[in-house]
Amino acid sequence: MLTKFLDFFGWARANSPWMVHYCSGCCSLEILALMGPRFDWERYGFLPVPSPRQADFIVITGLISRKVLPVLLMTYDQMPKPRYVFAIGSCAFDGGPYYDSTSVVTNVPEILPPDVFVAGCPPTPEAILEGLLEMKKIIREKREARAEKEGTWREILKQELEKNPLLSQQPFFVGG
Repeated sequence: MLTKFLDFFGWARANSPWMVHYCSGCCSLEILALMGPRFDWERYGFLPVPSPRQADFIVITGLISRKVLPVLLMTYDQMPKPRYVFAIGSCAFDGGPYYDSTSVVTNVPEILPPDVFVAGCPPTPEAILEGLLEMKKIIREKREARAEKEGTWREILKQELEKNPLLSQQPFFVGG
C-alpha cells in the first residue's frame, strides 16, 4: 500500500515539475514567450516557484558573471534532492558573445553540469519546450543529476564562502 502511495507522488512530481528561474540574461525573454497563450507551458504541467526550497530543477537562462556565481551555487544548494539543472542559450554554456570578458564565467558546465542544455542565442520557444519535456522524462526516470556526480560546485561554493563569510549570513542561505 505504501509503495503505491509513493509511486503516486513520483508520478505527480514527474508530470508537474516545479522550477526556480535564475534569469541572468536575454534568454529569460524566451521563457516569457513559453508562459504566454501560444505555448502555455502550464498545459504541460510546468510551474515556476519563487523559492528554491520547493523546486525540482533550476533554469539558468543566460550569462553568469563571477560576482553572481556564488549566489547561483547557493540557490542550487537550497534545492531538495534530487535536483536538476536546465541551461538555456550559449551564454549559460560558455559565455556566448561575452566569452572574452574577464568578469564572465566561461566554464559553467564544469561547475554546475546541466542535465538538459538547449543551444541557441537565444533558442526558440519551441526548442526550450522540447528541452523541458526532456527534463520531465529525466525526472520520471529518476536519473541521477549530473551536477551531483560531476560538478565542482561544492568546492567553489566553499571557496567563495571562505573569501566572503558575509555570504553565509544572507537570509537566503541554508548551508550544506
